[in-house]
Amino acid sequence: MRAQPLNRRRRLRGTWQRLRDDAIRWINRRHAHDGEHARLGRDRIYILPTRAGYTLLGIILIMLLGSINYANNMAFLLTFLLAGIGHNAIWYTHRNLLGLEIRPLPIAPVFAGSAPEAELRLHETDGRGREAITVRVGAHACEPVAIPAGGRADARITLPAVPRGVYRLPRQRVDTRFPLGVLEAWSWLNLDAEILVYPSPVDPGRALAGHGDGDEDTGARGQSEEPPDHIRPYRPGDPPGRIIWKAYARSGKLHVRESPGGVQDDLWFDYDALPHGDTETRLSMLCHQVLEAHAQERVWGLRLPGQRIDPGQGPEHRDHCLQALARFRTAPAPLPLEDGA
Repeated sequence: MRAQPLNRRRRLRGTWQRLRDDAIRWINRRHAHDGEHARLGRDRIYILPTRAGYTLLGIILIMLLGSINYANNMAFLLTFLLAGIGHNAIWYTHRNLLGLEIRPLPIAPVFAGSAPEAELRLHETDGRGREAITVRVGAHACEPVAIPAGGRADARITLPAVPRGVYRLPRQRVDTRFPLGVLEAWSWLNLDAEILVYPSPVDPGRALAGHGDGDEDTGARGQSEEPPDHIRPYRPGDPPGRIIWKAYARSGKLHVRESPGGVQDDLWFDYDALPHGDTETRLSMLCHQVLEAHAQERVWGLRLPGQRIDPGQGPEHRDHCLQALARFRTAPAPLPLEDGA
């Protein structure tokens, strides 16, 4: 006896899920791709009552039945007054979105473990102010924004932290319940926006110190026959190929070699020279080295399997290297979000 209600609930959930998936596919076909700009016309704005709207509709129906039953003119007046207010709310709620122009702004790259922030710019082009407009990505929403007549406003949405990689912003939703909250108008957007997530920096000095005993051959490839007076303590950003592993085995401290006369050569950060086998750990070490070299105003280059970035310095060179680390062996994918449709 208990199995029948359970199976019925499962069938209902399955039916609801199929209907919902069909609706999402229909929406995606209807609004396949907006690119870098979208304008909300009448053909892409949807409107339905909210829970408060359905409650108001039920109250109006009960009042209408009571008015008919008692033939009370004042009750008729109040009923049709509420119905007229609700009817006008449909127009105002729909018009609050109509004609808006929306475009995504560049999303600032973040390091793995940090939350990126998407930003969309809303332009008002019809010469009337807009109120209480919300932009959502999945279950993540911005604070309601107001747009002055002929002006613009920015909607900022904090997204969840994700691992290193390149992501696309998933389908967006813009909605409003202005002015009464009894109706909700919304539209779907598919705007192009790329999210770069850099590796989380890891100090290679500490990481390599825990893996140095079995990696003497790897470090030896970068050693030279320079005299001992050019040996100095390890500093963050030094390439692992210049670490003197024999000295580390004797003293337990990391030292590196400099070129004769104490003049530093251009730094090379080499993926293959790192003695740690995990890809993400290697990228995190390289990320730390790039940041440290930039902070010290050094000149450095980056070697990755299948890619080489010539030595340089400055913010543009730093960003170029960090982008290469973020894109290493990964393809753009939709940002993973919890369901918010």
